[in-house]
Amino acid sequence: MTGVALVAALLFLYKASAAGIDLHWLWDNQCAECHGHSGDFARKFLKADGGQLEGRHHTEDLRGYMRNHYASEIEVDAIYEMLLAQTQTEPRFKQECGRCHGTAARFVRQAIVLQKGVPLSRKSGQDIRRFMDQHRGLQKEDAEFFTALLYRIAREVFRL
Repeated sequence: MTGVALVAALLFLYKASAAGIDLHWLWDNQCAECHGHSGDFARKFLKADGGQLEGRHHTEDLRGYMRNHYASEIEVDAIYEMLLAQTQTEPRFKQECGRCHGTAARFVRQAIVLQKGVPLSRKSGQDIRRFMDQHRGLQKEDAEFFTALLYRIAREVFRL
């Protein structure tokens, strides 16, 4: 095993939690080289139809395709749900927040901690919901959008 492979394996084990691996880390390390950012990929190549995710070429059984395309059996459903959510979410974090905060997953890893399953600001300790109500003069509906987005990303990163 090369040094790079060993480091990747150790990081893989480190990122694993009782509920599963950080889905964004998994995508970035297993899929992004060919498919790019998961949100961009989902919005460009996938669509939601009746609550089901469809690909351009694999409309019948996308989960089956994913099982045969390097996705671990235990992660297929979680990746599927993450991509489904991304097809239905506007890329507002990237457009409105990315310049300062990078990707949403990176921001969650750096700026959010969990306390009893509730995402809190690492810096202030406030519930993200309260924090967003005060952040940069966001309108109520914008604060609600970003709060829901950060809660979802936290569930995907920390695997709640």
